[in-house]
Amino acid sequence: MVDLDWQTKMVCSNMPPNSPKLSLLENNIPIPIPTLQIPLPQNDITPASSPLCAAYDNYLRLPDLRNLWASNNFPDWPNEPIIKPALHALEITFRFLATVLSDPRPYVNKREWTRRLESLAAAQVQIIAVLCEDEEQNPQTRGKAPVSDVNDFVTGQRRSYSEESLLPRLATWHRSRDVARRILATVECEMMRCTYTLGLGEANLAGKKVLHYDDVCRPTEIRSLETTPYDHVENYENRTVHAAQQIVECWTRVGRRLVERLVESVERRELEKAASECHAVERIWKLLAEVEDVHVMMDPEDFLRLKKELGMGRQGETVAFCFRSKEVVELARVCRDLRQKVPEILEVEVDPKGGPGMMEAAMKVYAEKTKGLEKVVVLQGMQAIEVAMKRFFFAYKQVASLLMGSSEADGLTQIFLQPTYFPSLDAAKTFLSYYWENNANNQTQNLVVKLVN
Repeated sequence: MVDLDWQTKMVCSNMPPNSPKLSLLENNIPIPIPTLQIPLPQNDITPASSPLCAAYDNYLRLPDLRNLWASNNFPDWPNEPIIKPALHALEITFRFLATVLSDPRPYVNKREWTRRLESLAAAQVQIIAVLCEDEEQNPQTRGKAPVSDVNDFVTGQRRSYSEESLLPRLATWHRSRDVARRILATVECEMMRCTYTLGLGEANLAGKKVLHYDDVCRPTEIRSLETTPYDHVENYENRTVHAAQQIVECWTRVGRRLVERLVESVERRELEKAASECHAVERIWKLLAEVEDVHVMMDPEDFLRLKKELGMGRQGETVAFCFRSKEVVELARVCRDLRQKVPEILEVEVDPKGGPGMMEAAMKVYAEKTKGLEKVVVLQGMQAIEVAMKRFFFAYKQVASLLMGSSEADGLTQIFLQPTYFPSLDAAKTFLSYYWENNANNQTQNLVVKLVN
């Protein structure tokens, strides 16, 4: 049986011969719980050395970005620490699009680049719309966003959309007109369920309130961060790498803030809200994988030259390149540590002797849908985060191998090959599957009674 210390780390134990048994079958024949050996991971999720992390931060201008994230310009708006870096990532994507369309290299596939960046922008808009919609569904945060009535712009001197964002300008440039207008249409569609819109120049056919985009995002300041200490390097991939990694950093900050809220929601027993936050974090991990996928479009020779020119070599390090990002490492850690909240959700205590109490509680919750539906949704959401996170690291390994060769993609296998972070939930589903395969005619109520007894 699995013995999980949810307050510290995962451990495993062998159950004695007189270990507890589950009576699940109709004829009450006891089923002994098998011993599940779960090996401990050899390496924790740790960042690269301090000099490499500092060089990475300096290259991406992360100290300046973090200052923007930390600014509190709207103290009455609880969602500012989440929406602001998300809008920063979106604005950087617009700059990324302009960079690609201005690329003078004749061998660049601009058509496919444009398609990928349009898809990336649409995925970000979708997540931002979900976050805004959840904000308006929560009575504690509803109506706190800095917005203006669309009628105020009719009588005033200002435009009803952003004056600083690149997207309205891209919508007038002949090279980017089509893709920019499709992105604006995406904004209009995705924000349909929200009480306000982003104010990027979308049609706003419903005449909804408009977010103060320029005040929240500060696009001019974001554009000032496109310069790097290596601008003297004459390699156009320098701009693409810089933009892609800045987008990653912005969304990992959003993910960390959401996980913090998720933990608070579980502690306050607001499980429906916690479930929504789980799904948002899952979407962010999938988005991060999509951001890293754009590296596939980079020219291999130009990228490898840039790697040399920027000093991106491993320099004796054994960790993967993505672990130079402290934000990525921290997001992975806090997502892994969500396992510590499982006993609190199930409302059981961890048995120090390794008994099956937590597994039985999980089985009861899965079977008792009318009373534990919110618990089921949250637990499924936490496991979905684990799946999306491990999928990200697996995909990152493949992209790194494609760009730099397999020798540069080491140090990730221990993450996506680790055993499940939620062994009690895994065991509960295993035994439930066995029960239903051997008791096809039984009713769920009989299973719940037997679990209680």
